Amino acid sequence: MGLQAKVREAAPGAPDVVVAALDDLAAALAQAAGANLAALVLYGGLARGSFRPGRSDVNVAVVLEDAAPARVAALAPALQAAARAARVEPWIVGRAELPRLMALFPTKLLDLQARHLLLAGADPFAGLSVPEAQVRHRAEQALANLSLRLRRRLVAAAGDGDAQVRWLAEVARPLAAELAPLLRLGGAHPATDDTADLLAAAARAFGLDGATLAELAAARKAPGEVADPAALFERALAAVEAAARAARGGGSA
Repeated sequence: MGLQAKVREAAPGAPDVVVAALDDLAAALAQAAGANLAALVLYGGLARGSFRPGRSDVNVAVVLEDAAPARVAALAPALQAAARAARVEPWIVGRAELPRLMALFPTKLLDLQARHLLLAGADPFAGLSVPEAQVRHRAEQALANLSLRLRRRLVAAAGDGDAQVRWLAEVARPLAAELAPLLRLGGAHPATDDTADLLAAAARAFGLDGATLAELAAARKAPGEVADPAALFERALAAVEAAARAARGGGSA
């Protein structure tokens, strides 16, 4: 199966310009990197079915046998052309780095491992794993950081409904992204990586405030329809704090 057909099968909603840009990128990288290209992997919204044309980046992992600066610089023309054509955003990594990066960024790498499409080379994420305690620690760290940022924004946006709505629209996806690996640990991950589905599954699995999480998911898609931004902001902060406790293993109470 050709690359374009493979992308269309995995991501039926992919715009033609994106499919063509990925095809061109794979060919250009093969020429520029040769045997140094270990793999080209599509991940992110397009791979997990949450791509939003005109708003989402097209995320690709460019896995190299040798990621020395000169070898990376040789790929610049191909990657710049892809960025101009379809907002392709590369994550450039050496193949030998992946086990260590899995330990350092477990939530990101587990999400990538679970939802990706191999465009070229051999799957570099097969067989990689990370201890559950490390996944929980990293998720708790990220969720605690999100709650600290929300506290600061609660103060900064006090009395400013428009600012509250803008920030509320940005909460749902990072919250879902950190909860997703925890759901996988317990076998409760939903069939899709849709933000609303993930948050609903997390509410059930961890005893979180499902109504608030549903409102946050809705705010991401239609921020103008938030009826009471100040009240939702306070409930969102409480929900994120509860999620951090759930990540630690202590439930939401």
